[in-house]
Amino acid sequence: MSRTFNPHRGARYYDTQGDDAEQSTSRVLLISVHLHEGRYHGIDDSRVPSPARLFQALVAAAGIGGPLNDQEKRAFQWLEELEPPLVASAVMKPGQRFKNYMPNNDLDAVRGDRRRIGEIRVGKDIQPMLFDVEVPFLYAWTFETSERGQCHATVISDLSEQLYQFGRGWDMAWAWSEELTEAELEDRLMEFPVVVYRPSGGGAGKNLRCPGPGTLNSLMRRYEAGAKRFQTESAGRRVTQSRSRQPEPRFRQVAYESPPERYLYELREHDIAAVFAPWPLNRVTALVEALRDEAKRRLQEALPGKSQDVERVLVGRKPNGDDAVPTSLRVRIMPLPSIGHHHADRGIRRVLVEVPAGCPLRADDINWAFAVQELNHPVYSKSIYMTPTKAHDMLKHYGVDEQHRVWRSVTPVALPESAARRRIPPTHTIEQAKGGAERRTEQARAAAAVFHALRHVQVRHRPDHIRVQREPFETNGQRVEEFANGTRFAKERLWHVEIGLKKPVQGPLVIGDGRFLGLGLTAPVRHAQEGPDRNP
Repeated sequence: MSRTFNPHRGARYYDTQGDDAEQSTSRVLLISVHLHEGRYHGIDDSRVPSPARLFQALVAAAGIGGPLNDQEKRAFQWLEELEPPLVASAVMKPGQRFKNYMPNNDLDAVRGDRRRIGEIRVGKDIQPMLFDVEVPFLYAWTFETSERGQCHATVISDLSEQLYQFGRGWDMAWAWSEELTEAELEDRLMEFPVVVYRPSGGGAGKNLRCPGPGTLNSLMRRYEAGAKRFQTESAGRRVTQSRSRQPEPRFRQVAYESPPERYLYELREHDIAAVFAPWPLNRVTALVEALRDEAKRRLQEALPGKSQDVERVLVGRKPNGDDAVPTSLRVRIMPLPSIGHHHADRGIRRVLVEVPAGCPLRADDINWAFAVQELNHPVYSKSIYMTPTKAHDMLKHYGVDEQHRVWRSVTPVALPESAARRRIPPTHTIEQAKGGAERRTEQARAAAAVFHALRHVQVRHRPDHIRVQREPFETNGQRVEEFANGTRFAKERLWHVEIGLKKPVQGPLVIGDGRFLGLGLTAPVRHAQEGPDRNP
């Protein structure tokens, strides 16, 4: 078992291979960069230190002792061929702008007289980005655990310990690396107050420069050209010096955190009137499973070469049961109960399907698989057709593309076993009744689990208050026990929650262990009053 020393955590060693290391075919190379000061002066279009910045810093560190050897070159070429890494940055804010005066490298304007260099000084605006110095920058590359990959990852890990600057020449830094599983990486991201950027493979998100095939060679050509950029020419007594332009390094622009593609469908009966077919709220999980399984069948028949990808993005696991893709790349199926009025019956008439930008399958293929599905299920006596609709106005009831501070569950949130209530057998309700202290303890455990559930969906704003209860918050809602039938979640794990955040977040907000099965759907509370004990 390999171990890696992490200087950020003190004099302790951490295992970099978990119990499931032999089951997984991929590993994560995580490089953590720690700056000496909480200021970053690098020039990046996105104001986030890009993977290209780290790649350049690693190459510069490797070249301190002389030219790169063949093993180091092969390792860098292997790294630039990998898929773009996940990036986690400290929360950064612009610092005070100042002007620094320096020569503009144009001695010809003063006939090469270095004594007149003050005449060609120009002001350059510099604005550092400020952040918590205790929070490192994280870069995570996923690679296959072959002998070649393991060898190159070890070389990159050794080179990361030689890193000495990151950004400008005065941004002194150090780095360390670890090899983790994807589950361990997610746990690591939870330990720091960072903003996580995931490559989306397309779309219109935040663009970051990343290394790609040919990046190392372009940096080496740039270095060689820089060593010969000044040429001295003599003409009699006159000596002139010319400067050639260095070739630009070669990087690729990768979109990070692109917005997902969303498709809205309606559940309607197949008759002349084509009326809505409201699905019962408490059987939301059965609806998701039926729609998911039918979409999986259609896609696997139409795309036999991508059968495993279909299983991974829709079900979330490989056929052998191993975790397949990060939850951020899975398709989300969200049945939307009718809400927005106190007389709304909360029957499910619409379904929202969300396809992340980095999904291995094309969004239009997934749309085809869900569109015009015929659903025959014992829950509903008639045939139901799921048809596409453009009536997106109702999405505002779930805060889609809107920001709100207070959210309440429409379907209960499935929390871990550690947050489950103690079960009381029906025959011992009196002698095993819970006291106030025990109920308070159970609710405190559930509230803590809700806090962690928010972090798992990248909501990192600290809550003002969290309320948990078994009863619904609205008149036509249903108690949590009614949602447990036919699911893998015991009723003791289900809670209705109200979350008040310090800062507003954008919907849709779906949390908990059952968020891919229709549970944990929340809706914003508009014009909510301050305080945990006041109902708007």
